[in-house]
Amino acid sequence: MNARAEPLTERDVVDHFVFASSHESNARWLADTLAATGRLEQVSLEQAALLPRIAALHPSLVFVDFSGSDVDAAASAVQAVRAHSPQLQIVAVGTVAEPEGAIAALRAGVRDFIDVRAGPEEAIRIARHVLENVTEPQARHGRITVLLGARVGVGVSTLAANLAVLLQKQGAATGKHAAIVDLGLPAGDSMLYLNTRSEFDFVEAVRNLRRFDKTFVHTALTRHASGLALTTLPPDLSLLRTVSFSSAVALLNRLRAFFDRQIVDLGGFSNNDFIAQVARAADEIWLVCDPSIASVVSAIDLLRELADAQVDTSRFGLVVNRFDPRLGLAADQIASRLDLPLVATLPSRQVPLGRAANQGKLIVDAAERDPYVRAIAALAQRLSTRTNEGGTDPGREHEVRRGSDSDSDSAIVAPMQAAARLARIKRFLHLPQKRS
Repeated sequence: MNARAEPLTERDVVDHFVFASSHESNARWLADTLAATGRLEQVSLEQAALLPRIAALHPSLVFVDFSGSDVDAAASAVQAVRAHSPQLQIVAVGTVAEPEGAIAALRAGVRDFIDVRAGPEEAIRIARHVLENVTEPQARHGRITVLLGARVGVGVSTLAANLAVLLQKQGAATGKHAAIVDLGLPAGDSMLYLNTRSEFDFVEAVRNLRRFDKTFVHTALTRHASGLALTTLPPDLSLLRTVSFSSAVALLNRLRAFFDRQIVDLGGFSNNDFIAQVARAADEIWLVCDPSIASVVSAIDLLRELADAQVDTSRFGLVVNRFDPRLGLAADQIASRLDLPLVATLPSRQVPLGRAANQGKLIVDAAERDPYVRAIAALAQRLSTRTNEGGTDPGREHEVRRGSDSDSDSAIVAPMQAAARLARIKRFLHLPQKRS
């Protein structure tokens, strides 16, 4: 038995492989060679056994054994796999000592061939090459909207759940699909509001990134009654440490192929490095703030910290939630103090929202004419219009484009502009040195 090979690529994702073979020795060799990267399952060359396992496992690669007297059966297996899952990459396995196998694989249209006598390093090189050059046509290139909270408890999860369901309902008639990625804290609030359970959490999704195709998305992700797809943080938050930020962002970008609109709830999430990476990948970033001095101060702190992390906060838009004019702090005043464009003002509707939640419903389902729902509908329409037009961030629609500086110049100027904006903000508020 050969020693375990090094991982094919540096990632947190565990790949699944199917090996159609009747040779136990070849299966053991290949499984041991690729053990550090993923799990390999040996299946018969017979279509009746092979195709159901492919449908169940959604493998990253399919290996077909062209050794010995199984050449004809192997060629038939290749044809069956291509008819069943044309997007799957197939790699032939055999030995050049039996040239008829290699020739049959070429005739079957399989370009990549692993020689079991060439050693594990060559097998890893070939598998790496195939994995890194997988191309999948994308039916859509969806957009990502991130919702940040100025502080815990400003209503981000409520907004995210209602907005996402409304987007799904509006898009269903035209074949558009929406998803909510609940990364907010406390964890799992969206499951309560949507009255459903997420059996496939965000960490599991990241680990299975390479398995994502249309079938896997349909079967793995939880669905709300509206058709909205859902994934949330795992119950054990320590599992987040097992996946990298880059892999998490890669999942969001991968989901663009399957959903026209993703609503990412980051309300209450405290890791600013992660927030910064997600913000850079997003098409829109909306900061949710309520009309209280504590919320405004927290928003200033968050903007400063993200600017320090080289995030261009001028891309952000402001959503003022729970607005009540009797509080004496107008939405446009908050927008001016934060130096952000005002995207929406959502009225304070604590009783109707609480009543709907206690009934296991969303307010967009329970009270379609409520002022909060009308405000959410305007936001959904705004996002739908941007999705259809492929436009820019709605929070920036009234900004004047200055000059034609290069991207490198913009990367340098943006943090400086953000710092200047924050300095102007401080003129309006006297901030304490330390916050309790």
